[in-house]
Amino acid sequence: MTNENFSRRKLLERSLQLPLGGMLLATAATVQTAQAADAVCADLSKLPGDQRGLRESLNYVEKSMDPTMNCGKCGLFEAKGTGCGHCMIFSGPANFGGHCDSWSPKA
Repeated sequence: MTNENFSRRKLLERSLQLPLGGMLLATAATVQTAQAADAVCADLSKLPGDQRGLRESLNYVEKSMDPTMNCGKCGLFEAKGTGCGHCMIFSGPANFGGHCDSWSPKA
């Protein structure tokens, strides 16, 4: 009977560990994504004049005011895995969480 109780106890422990582990992984992924979106990918003061001017004319910002309309959800954005990616319009770096006036939803 001791082995049966032990097995049930282990089963109960494992059944509680799995959802908790999943929640921890999901939380870590959310924090990592948020940190990546907070990264500065395109420091305007360090960009060449033509790139800086294009970004300014399109009102590019590193952090979108509308989370449903950010670079990560734009069809012109290519993710690079670090929170920073490549914008086809700017031909340069853009923030996953950024936004500009040329935002277009992914198809």
